[in-house]
Amino acid sequence: MNLGKSLMFLLVLFSILGIFTFANILVVSAQNESGTTDTTGGNSYGGQTWIAYNTSNVRLTDLTATITVTIKNTKNHVVYFKISQLYTDDLSNGPIKFIVDWTDPQAERMIDPVSPELGGDYGWSIQPGETKTVSFKVSATGLMGNEPAWISNAAASDNTYWPLIPDMGIYTSWFMPNEIEMLNPDLDLKSWKGTFCFTATNFAEYAVAGIIRGPIIPTDSKLTYSNPTVTFQDKDIALNTNVAAWDIHFGPDESAAYTYTYEWPIGQCTNCSNASAKTNFGLTNATPPTTVPSRTTGVPYGLLAIAVVVVAAGVGYAKFLR
Repeated sequence: MNLGKSLMFLLVLFSILGIFTFANILVVSAQNESGTTDTTGGNSYGGQTWIAYNTSNVRLTDLTATITVTIKNTKNHVVYFKISQLYTDDLSNGPIKFIVDWTDPQAERMIDPVSPELGGDYGWSIQPGETKTVSFKVSATGLMGNEPAWISNAAASDNTYWPLIPDMGIYTSWFMPNEIEMLNPDLDLKSWKGTFCFTATNFAEYAVAGIIRGPIIPTDSKLTYSNPTVTFQDKDIALNTNVAAWDIHFGPDESAAYTYTYEWPIGQCTNCSNASAKTNFGLTNATPPTTVPSRTTGVPYGLLAIAVVVVAAGVGYAKFLR
């Protein structure tokens, strides 16, 4: 009797330990596959390792953005919002500065300009309960305007690898279209649409090839137009961000113009370029679950096997040892 109880106790103990060990292996394996466990040392969301480089043969100029937003004031008093003319990210020499080309409806100059040196700030008032649609166009001045520049990966690794390394191409940057809601919760962004244009030029004295990406990409958004058509949408840069990417082959001093349009929130896609059918998840769903189903099964089969062992042990104890 005592021997039977001891055997049963050991079976249950080892089964429990096996369950936790197997579950932990599943989580680690799933995280490694998704690339979400390492975001430092040059590894991006997709697990790719970017190697640091000193310069880029292909650089960007003539960057413009034409944006249309529909926004609602949920407060019981008037609220103002305005155009930001500074975009700070990992450029080679500093932030992108924008000048306002036009606004529709006509914007007003604000009393507290953030960028007076750029002729700003321009904004609109929105009355209590009002829903307003505004459009505007901005053009880069200096870097990525008439001064060639590119987006670099600040987390790129030094080259300590041999004999082969990846060439990832030109990096990108991203932002949240609905960031205004965090800055002022009284403003409810209903829709956002942005068209970006830029020129890419090979400044080398020899032909080059590789991947270039749109320099500014909105998250949680759908690519609805590109010209030329994107080669692919890079989903490995940032969570829930489909980056417009082109495979280019440029001769010396060769250049080409690129245009791409994104819409937020993600909805029905019309005239999409290489649109993905993959389900998009919000940032609030980024925490990995305790156990992760495989790609072909809804429940981890290993846990079922362990459960069968536990049940069999109990039946054997009840039938033979008691």
